[in-house]
Amino acid sequence: MTLYHCSPTTGLRTLEPRVTPYFEKPCQLCLTELLPMALFYGIRHFEYTYGYTRAGELYYLEQFPGMLAELYGGKSASLYLCGEREDMQATTIPHERVTTRPVPVREEILIPDLLAALREQERQGTVRLIPWEQVDEANRRWIVDAERREILDRGLLDRPEDPMARCFREKYPESWALAREERRCP
Repeated sequence: MTLYHCSPTTGLRTLEPRVTPYFEKPCQLCLTELLPMALFYGIRHFEYTYGYTRAGELYYLEQFPGMLAELYGGKSASLYLCGEREDMQATTIPHERVTTRPVPVREEILIPDLLAALREQERQGTVRLIPWEQVDEANRRWIVDAERREILDRGLLDRPEDPMARCFREKYPESWALAREERRCP
């Protein structure tokens, strides 16, 4: 089985395990059997808003207007193809495999524009890209609350110049205001 790993770093011959700066995960290398899922990781950011329907279909839900284009538009990356090994473990995330050991690259494919590649995957039916305009009110309320919790849990109110804090303040102003209000009122 071919596994994919996508990165903004080109020219890798071996993929090395790393600790992500945004999520509380151990030092590991993440790969996936789904090409569109790998494409979401062609950028370095903390906004990976993909998920799976109950039927197991991959989707990406914009959490603010123009999110997909802002994060992926015009950004290039390398898609690395690797083979599966016995030391790779499945995770709770569908189609994800992890290992703590380096993995040799079989092939590297340059992706000149991640947004174009994701839109092509959508045309092929392998992912559904849901623009902000199609996000229903229940999901919009969930996003506001989830981002409010994230702001509080990460202590972003105390680090207003942190890049993550700036992003949350600019992209999720309602969540930012609710977090500030919650912190003021016990």
